[in-house]
Amino acid sequence: MRRKILTVITLAMSFYIIFSFITGMLNGVFQSKSQSRKDYLVKLENKSLADLQDKIDTYQNDILNKKNDNIENQSIEKMDINYSKYYENTIFMGDSITEALSEFGILDSYNVIANKGDTVVNALQNTDKLQDINPKNLVLLYGMNDVIAFDSNSSEESSNAFKEKYIELINSIKAVLPKTNIYLISPLPVMDNAVNTNPKLTNENLNNFRLKVHEVATATGSTYIDLASVITEKDYLHEQDGIHYKYDFYTLWLDFLINYIQ
Repeated sequence: MRRKILTVITLAMSFYIIFSFITGMLNGVFQSKSQSRKDYLVKLENKSLADLQDKIDTYQNDILNKKNDNIENQSIEKMDINYSKYYENTIFMGDSITEALSEFGILDSYNVIANKGDTVVNALQNTDKLQDINPKNLVLLYGMNDVIAFDSNSSEESSNAFKEKYIELINSIKAVLPKTNIYLISPLPVMDNAVNTNPKLTNENLNNFRLKVHEVATATGSTYIDLASVITEKDYLHEQDGIHYKYDFYTLWLDFLINYIQ
């Protein structure tokens, strides 16, 4: 009997020792993990707002860069398009910049109504020709020569006079082509040496006219297309005079236009 009691006591003590050992280990682990969490939180608290903002900015820039890459890739894919076929129901009107669409052989001459030095005033003479063609879409690019032609005492007066004539042009077109979709291209930027051709050919003046074209689009229910922002700071697209454009500009223009003309 005594032996049984000793055995029971021995077993009980053994269980107690083992239980205490395991409990101690677990407490150590939990305390260690708890301390690690505390250290991590303290580390986060010590991070400056600037560090976190840098990470946010980096993340946003990565997203923007990926988006721009996607746009460029789409543009490259569209380069295989037969532009003459795609724009067969579209007429392009403008000055020498627009005229180059046919001179480069990118579009048929039938689809381009443009002459060197043309302005919105000259364009009024082409209304009857447009009526005979009756295009589905009409793309107009004016402003470069208009900056020179509309010469008033102030740039604001000049741009307002340009706006009034542009509205007159659009309304005269709508009167004979009520179902034609009209797209107004923003006046394009120039390089600094453009002033050698004419001192009024500055980006400051063109910016004023660009705002007026946007207002014309709103007033006439036309579609405004900001092509200028797409090619800003892309001087390699310019000819040496800083005014006219090379072949690559025109494929970029027509690729961009596909986003509007389906």
